[in-house]
Amino acid sequence: MENLVRVQDLDSLKKHAGKAQHYWLFKHSSTCPVSAAAWNEFNEYCSLHPNQLFLFLVVQEDRELSQNIAQITGIKHESPQLFHFSSEKVDWHASHGDITSKSMTEFIA
Repeated sequence: MENLVRVQDLDSLKKHAGKAQHYWLFKHSSTCPVSAAAWNEFNEYCSLHPNQLFLFLVVQEDRELSQNIAQITGIKHESPQLFHFSSEKVDWHASHGDITSKSMTEFIA
């Protein structure tokens, strides 16, 4: 699991990952109990699928990156918020209570 802290981190990741790579990106609020519950679900899924690429950012620590992701994806910012990217495009996303290990597993299956 990698912590993104700057817009350049996301740009670097996209160059490194290549067009065929898929990955998860979690936008976490460090002050929200709903985000804490979603974080636990995200971490549960991560622990069960160690071969997948997982990224996260804490919105209070880098608002610019969080806003940039909203612009890149065309999806309104929320937190917590989870995206799955494939070929540099979002092919699944969820927010708040919809972020569960089960929903992630069902998407990938």
